[in-house]
Amino acid sequence: MRKAINKSVRLFSEIFEPSGPVVEIGSLYQPGYESLCDLRKYFEGSEYIGCDIRHGLGVDRIEDAQSLSFTDNSIKTVLLLELLEHLPQPHKAVAEARRVLADDGLLVVSVPFNCRLHGYPTDYWRFTASGIHVLLSDFPDKVIFSLGPKVKPAFIFAVAAKAGSDNFAQRKALFQSRAVDLFQHSWMRGYTSVLKERARDLLGLMLWRADLSVTFFNPEQSGGYLPSPSYESQSQPE
Repeated sequence: MRKAINKSVRLFSEIFEPSGPVVEIGSLYQPGYESLCDLRKYFEGSEYIGCDIRHGLGVDRIEDAQSLSFTDNSIKTVLLLELLEHLPQPHKAVAEARRVLADDGLLVVSVPFNCRLHGYPTDYWRFTASGIHVLLSDFPDKVIFSLGPKVKPAFIFAVAAKAGSDNFAQRKALFQSRAVDLFQHSWMRGYTSVLKERARDLLGLMLWRADLSVTFFNPEQSGGYLPSPSYESQSQPE
């Protein structure tokens, strides 16, 4: 898990104030990344159930993301972080998450885009923001952004509501604003983990040739991709 994804989950918890039970699918802590993978501290006071297909640190319960054993409408928050690319049928995992979510439940998704082959048991897919929008088509309201070089983002992050509401719309707007602010004012820290895997992108950043941005997806706009003007004004030399 990248630091920027951890920061995004923290921001989600602060803005949306999600209820429990919180279920994280794919919760196994990777060796050397235990602190970074531990998201429980962002959901204090809520029941937190870490699930994976194998036992290990961070795992409370064995679950298959494509066939969950939780009952319908029993979970308030589901986290699918850096998981969907490892599933042969990711749409089934999204459908299962929606099934187990309560009517006012929230789903959080992150997926890599510019990333090497990795993971257990295998690595099947890469998703664009528009691809995630399609996967989440049964969720009536959502916010989706990509982070990193605009044409080659590091990852996509999304928050989706099982049922739309004015409350979600208000928090969504605040989340968008705070996401820009978070990565704008700590952009080097936010992007270090994103760029260090590719020296070419890092060199492009140093030469002001890498167009870094927090880019929100909106299917109603031409092309669907809406860069944040406030961020881009900060990412170009004077």
